Formats: sequence, structure tokens, C-alpha cells
Amino acid sequence: MEKYFSSIICNYGYCSAYSTIYKKDPSAKVYIIRDGDDTERAIFFKKLVENLRGYNITLFNPFYDESVDGIHIKNLNTYILSDGGYNRISPNLPEIWEKTVSITSDKTYPKDLLREVLIGKAKENCHYKNACKILNQASLVRERLHNSLSPHLDEEKIVNFIHRMCLREIKRSAEKGHGKIRFLSFPTPLGIHTHYDTIFETSENIIKVNDETGFVGAIILGVIKSYAIKEKIEIIASPSYFGKDFFQFLMFPSLKLTFCISDNSHSLPFNCQSEINISRFFTDKSVLTGDNVKTLLSVESSLLDKAVLSLYEGRDERFKYNDLVKGFSDRAKVEESTNKFAERILN
Repeated sequence: MEKYFSSIICNYGYCSAYSTIYKKDPSAKVYIIRDGDDTERAIFFKKLVENLRGYNITLFNPFYDESVDGIHIKNLNTYILSDGGYNRISPNLPEIWEKTVSITSDKTYPKDLLREVLIGKAKENCHYKNACKILNQASLVRERLHNSLSPHLDEEKIVNFIHRMCLREIKRSAEKGHGKIRFLSFPTPLGIHTHYDTIFETSENIIKVNDETGFVGAIILGVIKSYAIKEKIEIIASPSYFGKDFFQFLMFPSLKLTFCISDNSHSLPFNCQSEINISRFFTDKSVLTGDNVKTLLSVESSLLDKAVLSLYEGRDERFKYNDLVKGFSDRAKVEESTNKFAERILN
């Protein structure tokens, strides 16, 4: 079972992956789940996952917890996507694909309760906006770090290396397709979280780029991605927290191959089949261990910790207002709706 984030909080704000999750394929079935509060949507997807045991599915998690707000049933080419919370996806979908499913009828909350919920949502958004600002500061530190290393890069050596890597590892792919963006790893309220199980699910060969600064790794993965897109080789790219055009992971499903950057924010908890040590690409290797690099990495790490704290505080506000409306949640009705929906799509 593969897992990805469907939405993230990063240096460029809130970002949803729903525009890249489903294939633009007229044969795809796309169900939009509307209505219901957070608790009811969580019940719906948990019950639906139980009903889908034995099917080849991909789960999409929101950034703030481990619940599910989207499912792809691969062998049925069917997507079930939540249109609640931070995901507003219906404008991205042609109406002819869209099938709306309401899991509960609209509820009327008491005015005092509704006011408290709205205040809680406003506080939550403030914490998330603050996390975005902090992550932007961290990305600027990362940019300064890369600029300081750039003059010491042996460009010819890295160009030749990437060329050989593309020819050796990727060109042999017979599977053609398009590039997709999937969020595998990002800051969450509980720290940097990565769906490493998904990498194991899809890869037999994992190549790690040992690069504490992320500088050479960003170049290698960026060029490889561009090559794959040009050659129309199927690829899944997972961006880094500090920029849409910087990638932490590249996955080639048909080759069962993944490139991972192990940097200041990610320490890979497994042994890889091969590793790339980036010191070989520098004319002066001492810059990698200099005081300037150490200082900037320390500042970036501190900012990431602050961003995680702000995300945690935002999630805490979410839990508070969800607790206020839990008494209005209709578990029995949601479970009944889920069972009927599962029977409908599977038969």
C-alpha cells in the first residue's frame, strides 16, 4: 500500500497535490466526498479502507495527521477524494468526471458553538501561516548555503557524472509516461515525516545522495528529472520543503528505482544499494566542513524546529474545535453511507 501527502504547508504556502493525483484520463472514475465534519470524514475514509482490503490502493494523507483524505483504487482506476478541510478540488476536475457523494446531511450548529469553531479555525490558520513564513526563512538560508558552495563546484565533473547516470540507470526504461508530483516528505506537526514505506513498496534499487547541504543533490535530481520528462519516461518527483523546483526524491516505477537525498533535514533510516558522495564534485572539499556551512546548517535546523512547533500549535487548535462539534457527528449514518458507497463502486 503506497502513501503520499495530499497537501502540505511549505515555504510557498499551502499546496494541494490533487491537481496531480488523478490522471487526466476520461476512463477514470472520480468521486468527490462532500459535507460532514472532520470527524465524519475521518470515519468515512477509515471505514472505506477496511472495505477495500485486498485491493491495490494508494492512500493520501493530509499534512497535519495520519488520517486519510483520498484513496486511489488502482485496478479500478477510481479516485475517492475529500473536498473538505484544506482541499478544494472540484474546480480542477471536469464536471463529466465528477460524481458527488454526500456522507451526511448539512447540520445546523448553535450560534455560540459556530462562533467558537470559526475562532478556532482562524487561530489554526494563523499558526499555519506563521509556519509558512518560517519555512520561507529556512529556504532563504538554504539558498545562501547553495550560493556559497557554487563557486567551488567542478561543473564538468558533475555534468559528466549525471550524463553517465542517466544512460546507465534510466535510458533502459521501456515504460513511457508523464512526470507526476507526489508529496512524500514534508514538515508536519510531529516533525519531518517521510513515507519511507512507499519507497520500499516501489523500489528495489535505492540510490542515496549523501549531501548534508542538499546542493549537489538538488542539481543531480533536477537534471535527471528534466531528462526523464524530455524522454517521456514515467517518473514520480517529490519536492523539497524549500522550493517547487527542488526535489528530495525521484521515483521510477517501471525501473523500481529511487534517488534519495540525505541532507540536513533527512537522515535515511535504511541502507541503500548504492551511494553518491558529493565531495568528489568540489574543487575545494574543505568548504563542506567550514564554519560558514556549519553555521548556516545550524540556523536552518533551528528554523525547521520552529516551523514544526507552529504546525503543532495549529493542529492543536484543530483538535480543540473538532472536539466541540464531535457531539453532532453521526457515526452510524456515516458508516452506513460508507458501506453503501463501497458496495456501489466495487460491484
